[in-house]
Amino acid sequence: MLADDSLRRALLALHKAVLAAERENLERVHGGLSNAAFLQIVSDPVRYGWLKPLSQLILAFEEDEEERAPDDELLARTRDLLLPPQQKTAFGRRYLSLMQREPALVLAHAELTKLLR
Repeated sequence: MLADDSLRRALLALHKAVLAAERENLERVHGGLSNAAFLQIVSDPVRYGWLKPLSQLILAFEEDEEERAPDDELLARTRDLLLPPQQKTAFGRRYLSLMQREPALVLAHAELTKLLR
């Protein structure tokens, strides 16, 4: 089991920061959104399919221990996705773009990076 689930918690915090940044961008254009409306929007695979690699990674950490991938595999997947994010991927391009504008996302990324080194 990963050391006291700190990596899982850091990934969740990072995901929350990404969603908060996206929500702020959407609300700037469309006005306030209910939680349900926001969830429906970010569930759209055409506009937000770029988030799928991060969401799938978090789900992999949430699986029951007997079904979950080995810790070293989860660590490798996390490093591949986020250290550093790859400009050549849809996820990497959008993530790097958000990081340039969102200090909270940069801080969440830095916390996760500490755990991965």
